[in-house]
Amino acid sequence: MNLMYRWYSFEYFLDAMEKLGFESISIWGGPPHFDCDCMGYEDCARIRREVEKRNLAITGFLVTASNYRYQIGVEEHDQRERVFRYFRNGILAAEELGSPYMSVNSGWGYWNHDREEAFRRAADMLYRLCCEGEKHHVKIVMESLKSLETQLVVTLEDTKRMEQAVSHPYFRLMADTGALAYNGESLEDWFACFGDRIEAMHFVDGMHLTWGDGGSPLDEMMVSLIKHNYQGCLALETSGARYFADPMAADRKALQILGRFLTPEK
Repeated sequence: MNLMYRWYSFEYFLDAMEKLGFESISIWGGPPHFDCDCMGYEDCARIRREVEKRNLAITGFLVTASNYRYQIGVEEHDQRERVFRYFRNGILAAEELGSPYMSVNSGWGYWNHDREEAFRRAADMLYRLCCEGEKHHVKIVMESLKSLETQLVVTLEDTKRMEQAVSHPYFRLMADTGALAYNGESLEDWFACFGDRIEAMHFVDGMHLTWGDGGSPLDEMMVSLIKHNYQGCLALETSGARYFADPMAADRKALQILGRFLTPEK
C-alpha cells in the first residue's frame, strides 16, 4: 500500500513494489498520489497503465475520509450531497482501476451532538453508496476505527450494528488489525462474528507498524486466516514517520517476516 510512500512519487512506489516482488497493490487514494473530490478524480487509465506495466494488479482502493474534508457521518445538509458525490467518484474510480471494492469507515459525528443521529446518518450514507456500488460492481467495505477517531463504529459490536443497519448485499467488512489491536479484539473474534463477510484486511503489526516492529500474535492470526479459508487481500497499511525515510526497507522487512508463511512456486 502506498500510504507510507506519499513523500515519494507514485511511480517510485510502483517500482519498489516490482523490485520487492509484490504481485498486487492496494491504492491509498489521497494526494499527492491520487486526487479526488466531489467534482472529479484522477486519470485512472494512466494509473492503470503504470500499474500493469510493472505486472501488478490492483486488489483494493481507499479514498481518504473521516478526519479529512469528506466524511460519511457529516451533519450539515448542504455538505451531505457533496460528500455523496465525493464517494460516488471514489466508486467510479475503483471501477476504472479494476478494484473489486472501495474501502471506507463510518465517519464521525460532533462529540457534543447526539451519537444516534450521527449513526443513522452514517448508515444512510453507506446504504446509498452500496446502491451506487452495485450499479458499478464495486463493493463498499467498511473498517472500524479507534475511539480517538470516531464515536460511531469502534468495536466489533458497533460494526455488527452498522452492518445490520445498512443491510445491503454490497456492504462488506474490513478487518483493520491495527484498530483491532487498539481495541483489544482478535482476528478470531472477527471471523467468529462475520465469517466470509470479511472482504479485506489492513494487515499490520500492532498500531500500523511494519511486521516485526509490533507485538501482534502473527502465528495465531495466520491460524485464523487458514482456519476460516480467508481469500481476500492482506494490505500492508504501514504508516508512521519512522518509515518515511525508507519505506521500501519497511516493506522488505515485512516480507521477510511473512515469508515463512508463503508457499514457494513450484
